[in-house]
Amino acid sequence: MNYLAHTYLSGDDYNIAIGNFIADSVKGREYKNYPALWQKGILLHRFIDSYTDSHLIFKNHSKIFFDSHRHYSRVLIDLFYDHLLAKNWDKYNSISLSQFSKEFYNKLLLNKEHLPSKIKYLLKYMIRDDWFTSYSTLEGLKKILTLMEARTAYPSMLSNSLDKFVKHSTRIESQFFIFFEDIQKAVKNKLLNIPSEI
Repeated sequence: MNYLAHTYLSGDDYNIAIGNFIADSVKGREYKNYPALWQKGILLHRFIDSYTDSHLIFKNHSKIFFDSHRHYSRVLIDLFYDHLLAKNWDKYNSISLSQFSKEFYNKLLLNKEHLPSKIKYLLKYMIRDDWFTSYSTLEGLKKILTLMEARTAYPSMLSNSLDKFVKHSTRIESQFFIFFEDIQKAVKNKLLNIPSEI
């Protein structure tokens, strides 16, 4: 799961969503330095990552790209799942993807001074290029993959993965719907068990 799915799975509380959004930039017990609901979002993010990595559908999809992209195969599936969520947004949310994106970007800007430095740097590009909405098209997805490819420590060839994704997209998309139903149920239960005051 990448930025869009993590944000969507946070539910209606923007503080939980912000915590979920910044979680990859918060290591170990550093999450204790943030407000309680941000902490809840960070812990939720870690649960989502763990659940996703262990899910059979995600594992099988990652195998499709392992020969060509090795350890980046999981990164690719995270991004492709965001694409499929954006593409099928109306199936999951009554608010348009454009409106959802703008509202969340605004919440991030209002809290910018409290965000980790890595997220502050990322934010200007994310808003400028409207990443959440861009995920919905293959053209937008390729642009995001190209940007990420430029930032990887080792040659990743992320942008070259789209042809293979398109080839397998019917199968991946149909199984994504099953996976996403599973993770929504798991997240709903997890949110009930993470206390608001940590």
